[in-house]
Amino acid sequence: MKKYSKWIVGFLVGLASLAFVVAVFFAGSHSESNPFSQMVQQIMGTKKEEKKGDESEEDKVVPTNKSKADKQKVMGEDAAIMDSYGLYYDYANLSLEEVVKAYMDEYGIDHSQVAFSYKNTKSNEQFAFNDTQAMTAGSTYKLPLNMLVVDEVEKGKLNLEDEFDITNTQFEYQGEHDNYVAAFGGMMTIPDMQVYSLVYSENTPAYALADRLGGMDKVYEMYDRYGTSKGEIKTISTENKTTTDYFIQVLEHLWKDQKKYSEILRLTGESFPGEYYKSLLPGLKIDQKPGYVNEALNVNAVVYEETPYLVALYTAGLGGTTTASSEISAVGLYQVGQLAYVINEWHRVNMNP
Repeated sequence: MKKYSKWIVGFLVGLASLAFVVAVFFAGSHSESNPFSQMVQQIMGTKKEEKKGDESEEDKVVPTNKSKADKQKVMGEDAAIMDSYGLYYDYANLSLEEVVKAYMDEYGIDHSQVAFSYKNTKSNEQFAFNDTQAMTAGSTYKLPLNMLVVDEVEKGKLNLEDEFDITNTQFEYQGEHDNYVAAFGGMMTIPDMQVYSLVYSENTPAYALADRLGGMDKVYEMYDRYGTSKGEIKTISTENKTTTDYFIQVLEHLWKDQKKYSEILRLTGESFPGEYYKSLLPGLKIDQKPGYVNEALNVNAVVYEETPYLVALYTAGLGGTTTASSEISAVGLYQVGQLAYVINEWHRVNMNP
C-alpha cells in the first residue's frame, strides 16, 4: 500500500511541476522579460532562421545599393557611346522598365510591342515588363528543346555518338529538309543537330532533336521541367506562343547548371555574331538564342557583364512587320539591338560594381 502511495505522490508532484512549467510558459509568452519564454523563443527562432536560410539562400534577393556618385561616374564614362547611338537616357535615376519605356516613346514603339524579363545573377534582383503577355516564340523554343535532349544524354538514354535517320523527320521547309538529308547522307548525330539548331537556328535539326524525345507533341509536354509562367500560357503553346516569364526561368536553369549545359552555352555564344543582343555591344561576351518568325524578333541571352545577368527580350511588329510578314525587318532587327543596349547600359550604371 505504501509502495502505491509513494507512486501516486510522485505522479502528482510530477504533474504539478508540468503544470507549473506550462503556466510559466503561457503566462510569459508575451513578456520579453520572462527568462523561460526568452529561452524557448531563442531556440525556436534559431531553428526557424536556420531552416529559412537553408531553403532560400541560393535565391535570396540582396538589393544592389550603388551610390549616386558611382552611377554618375559610369554615365560620364559611357556618355560618348550613348550619344553616338542616340540612346542617352537618365539610366541612373530611372528603373529598368522606365528607361525601356523612354526608348519606346522616343522611337514611336507601342508599349505592347515589347516584353522582357531580367535577372541579376549575383543579387537575384528581377525586373520585368509585359512578362505574362503572349508573344510569338519563334525559334527560341530550340533553347529548352536542346536542354531536354542534354538531360536525356546525362541520364544515359541517348548517346552522342549514335547516328539517327533524319529522312522522315518533320520539317517546315521541304528545301531545307532535303538539303540536310543530302548533306548528311540521311543520318545526323545529336552534336550535329545541336550545332545547326543553336548556332544557325535551322528547323530540320531541331525537329530531329525532338524526335529523340518522342516528337514535338511530347516535347511540349516536357517544357514545364524548367518552370511555368504565372500567366495564362505556362510554357510554350502548340501555337508557338510563350512569355518572357517562362523563358527567364529557362535561363535560370541554364545558368545554375552551367557544367551540364556547357555545350549549349558554347554554341549560343557562337550564334549570330554582331546581331540581335550582340549588335551594339561589341567585345562583350554574350550567349544568345534568337528567334524570328513573321512579326516576332526575340532573343534570350546570358550577358557576361562584370556582374552577369539573364534577359529574355521578346518583340512584335518592329519595323512595321505583321503576322503575315515573310522577311525579317532590318529596322526591327536594329531596334532589338537598341533595346539590348538600353537594358545593358541600365545594368552597367546600376548593377555593375
